[in-house]
Amino acid sequence: MPTFDPAGLTATQLEGDACVVCHKKWPRPRVLVGRLPDDAPVHACDDCAEALLPVPEGAIPLQRRSRAFS
Repeated sequence: MPTFDPAGLTATQLEGDACVVCHKKWPRPRVLVGRLPDDAPVHACDDCAEALLPVPEGAIPLQRRSRAFS
């Protein structure tokens, strides 16, 4: 689990009341995505957590479709 630098986080992010990425407060972020150096948990909203969490071993990640423009 990654360790986040608290220097770049707001008080609400440090308290777990805002997403560590987008600062969204509602609904309260519930996905544990890392820890602070003092071992306090760091949370993200569902949308941002997808980008932060590793892909489980054996899973096939989704690929974005690219569109060719002519």
